[in-house]
Amino acid sequence: MSQTVLTERERRRNRLFTTSGVVIEWYDFMVYGLLATTLQQVFYPTDNATVGLILTFATFAVGYIARPIGGLVIGRLGDTKGRRFALVLSTTLMLIPLAITTILPTYDQIGILAPILLTLMRLMQGFSVGGEYSGALTALSESAGQQGRGRSVSLGLATAMGGNLLASLVVFATTVIWGQEALAEGTWRIPYAVGFVLAVVAVLMLRKMRETESFELAAQAGDTGAPVRYLLKAYPGATFLMLALATWSGVTVYTLISWMPSYLETVVGISDARADLVSALISVIYIALIIPVAALGDRRGRRPLMVGAVIAYVVLAIPSILLLNSGVVAGVLLAIVVLAAIQTFVDSTTTTEMTQLVPTKVRYTGLALTYSIGMIIGSFTPALEESLLGSTGSVLVPAFVLIGISLLLIPVIAVFPGYVTRAQAEDGETALA
Repeated sequence: MSQTVLTERERRRNRLFTTSGVVIEWYDFMVYGLLATTLQQVFYPTDNATVGLILTFATFAVGYIARPIGGLVIGRLGDTKGRRFALVLSTTLMLIPLAITTILPTYDQIGILAPILLTLMRLMQGFSVGGEYSGALTALSESAGQQGRGRSVSLGLATAMGGNLLASLVVFATTVIWGQEALAEGTWRIPYAVGFVLAVVAVLMLRKMRETESFELAAQAGDTGAPVRYLLKAYPGATFLMLALATWSGVTVYTLISWMPSYLETVVGISDARADLVSALISVIYIALIIPVAALGDRRGRRPLMVGAVIAYVVLAIPSILLLNSGVVAGVLLAIVVLAAIQTFVDSTTTTEMTQLVPTKVRYTGLALTYSIGMIIGSFTPALEESLLGSTGSVLVPAFVLIGISLLLIPVIAVFPGYVTRAQAEDGETALA
């Protein structure tokens, strides 16, 4: 049966186009977090700033609720209509909350309707993100050869962190140019306007994307129907493994990018500016290391790197947390480098293997569903760590969390290759059909 074979140049173009939507997703995610205090003043004015901030972050959290729903809906479309169709759709949907948030009236202008509309925009953003990031990782995996799959998938991870870094730079530039006080007066809209322009560019790029060969083979074989039902019926074990890997990544990455900068600022006592620099440093280290680490996994195998990450957490998590609490600049920097480096071993391996645990016909759905749930679980980690820190008084709580979740993954690391082999065999049968 005839099939379009992509040239290497077309594969590279596909990878470029695919990552454009990832930038927007993580850019928007970070902009809201960075502007949380300002958005509280604009949309949740209250005499109690703490209550206002809680409401602001609650609005942020509702986006997570919509992620699994978006993962199921858009993931199903990705497995039935194609990766390109789903990615164009999800990124186009992201245009709407970016555009409306940019021009959204404030509480002073329209009252309670303002935070309600903001909440609806976060729900729409979460819905679209639920299908976009997993779809990008799926397409990146399918656009790579067997020898370069990790590098291709990790390009999406590097781009995601790049979106975070870009958001930090845009918000920083806005603050420097117009001043901190001007944010509440309206310059907070500028980062959202920039995001909207970037999203338009991303949609135009994704429209030029070619469909992946793996999906075309599955579609030609008539093997792209009812992905959700087939996933849960035929691949319950693989689905559980995907969820376990996503949870490991979620717990560790949220400890790194959410808990640590906040902890350094509120407990260790470093300044706001230095806390911002910590976030930027984490992003830079992650971007610099993720693809070389993924290339190592392509050459040497990803299971040894997973085992290495577990051992690294067991050996280095406690010393790293103690260094963070020392307040000594050199110690804090060393701890950041160590934990960020270990995170690249976790993410480059787990994400790549998640794209191989189930066959093409349910890959988008499986990744979208399990990744969304795993990140939701991970998003609660900073709150859990803070709660345990308060109740036990032990500064080592985050270290024990990192060690514990890593040790729990040992059985998963032991058995997942068999599931990958089964999925590849089913894809091979589809190719011969």
